[in-house]
Amino acid sequence: MSHHAMKSAELETARRLFEEGWSGGHAEAPFPFLTDDVVMRDILAHPEAMRGHAAIATFFGLVAKKLRVWPEEYFVSENGIALTWMAYIRIEGDEAGAENRGRWHCGEGMSRLEFRDGKVCLEIDYWRGPQGICDDALRHFEERRRLSREQRGARSGT
Repeated sequence: MSHHAMKSAELETARRLFEEGWSGGHAEAPFPFLTDDVVMRDILAHPEAMRGHAAIATFFGLVAKKLRVWPEEYFVSENGIALTWMAYIRIEGDEAGAENRGRWHCGEGMSRLEFRDGKVCLEIDYWRGPQGICDDALRHFEERRRLSREQRGARSGT
């Protein structure tokens, strides 16, 4: 496989990991895109390395049904891919005030991905947590996509 074809395949895997895996609605949704021995760190919520599917499912299962993480931009290097994304977490209770039940926490982040045999073998997520609240996650994300890179870069997860 040529270098270009390999990077294209990795970009597609990265896209699908976020759109179908992390946004897939259940704890096992990301597994088709991850090696069995994947190492993952979430700098905010789980700075210690998680190793393998079971550890990730235990961590991710807590939010899987109410999480959407959609990629915004990709950056490719010899070592892998980095991507920016927006995360949305459905507010199901009164933890953000009764008036926000049914709305979405939103926040931006970035992930570093490395690959082995066409799957992600290392993921490190960098973000500071929710930075705002929106009414509709998909509409909010589509509005961000219409912004220029400069405009989007000047916003803080909202």
